[in-house]
Amino acid sequence: MRVKAMAVMERGGPLVPYAYETAPLGPHDVLLEVRACGICHSDLHMADDDWAITRFPLVPGHEVVGVVRERGREVAHLAVGDRVGVGWQRSSCLTCPDCLSGRENLCSENRGLIVGGHGGFASHLVADSRFCFPLPPGIPDEAAGPLLCGGVTVYSALRHAGMTSGQEVGVVGLGGLGHLAVQFAARLGNRVTAFTTSEDKASFAARLGAHRTVVVREGERPRAERPLDILLQTVPRDPGLAHFLDLLGSDGTLAFVGVPLEPIPLPVWALLSKRRRIMASPIGGRALVAETLDVADRFGVRPVVETYPLAEAQKAFDRLRENRVRYRAVLLP
Repeated sequence: MRVKAMAVMERGGPLVPYAYETAPLGPHDVLLEVRACGICHSDLHMADDDWAITRFPLVPGHEVVGVVRERGREVAHLAVGDRVGVGWQRSSCLTCPDCLSGRENLCSENRGLIVGGHGGFASHLVADSRFCFPLPPGIPDEAAGPLLCGGVTVYSALRHAGMTSGQEVGVVGLGGLGHLAVQFAARLGNRVTAFTTSEDKASFAARLGAHRTVVVREGERPRAERPLDILLQTVPRDPGLAHFLDLLGSDGTLAFVGVPLEPIPLPVWALLSKRRRIMASPIGGRALVAETLDVADRFGVRPVVETYPLAEAQKAFDRLRENRVRYRAVLLP
């Protein structure tokens, strides 16, 4: 069928109307009618070809909510009319040790939805049904998209850093990732300290469930009332690694989901003295995506979103590039 979309035609170019014909459905494919699509900073990186992997024209969008309209002959777990979500990952080999242990996101052959394929800034999307996730009815379309990428990214990192409940959890940054991390950690029974450079975001963090907020001024050392078990770093720059490591207690873990572009000096003595750890975490495997959606539904974790019609995708892109979105942007038909 003919799909109407918004695409970037060249590196750093604007989003413009674009149409393309879908290929015939493969045996595991589904055709989705798009009902909502979140916008992530990764879409900007792809549009600017920052990672040197973009193929143009690029239809961005990897936080897709859609309704199944057609399905391939091998698709049995989804029915026409089902509402599903698709996140960053398009596919994996499904046979390697990582895939067989539920870590499809770590598969060496994993592929991103918009890496070599079209995304959800469109009327329709063809996707592998094995990477489509039925959505809980309690999560509205505009909230589900950001949970499929930003939500699972922070939830997976917190879980793999050892988060359970009754712990001291710190979150650095209160943007698109951080405001979801505060909610997940707090609503699962942890005491959360949010670190931000903004007074207005500090008060907002408290409304999201943070038990303490710390405004960190330029050149200041951050402080915490108690040693932290986990510290989640969500901003794409060096937060002052040595100072933040000192906030961790014994066997504490600093987890990166915000990725600085430049290398960061590693203060090994700060790790050694308390047997601290540093880790980084990408999205999550299929089981963790499903778990993220379930937890968000049951505990009321919701992204704060701004919505835009698909025709105004460039306006939303510009606001995100200028860091003016509070806190996730979502396109609607």
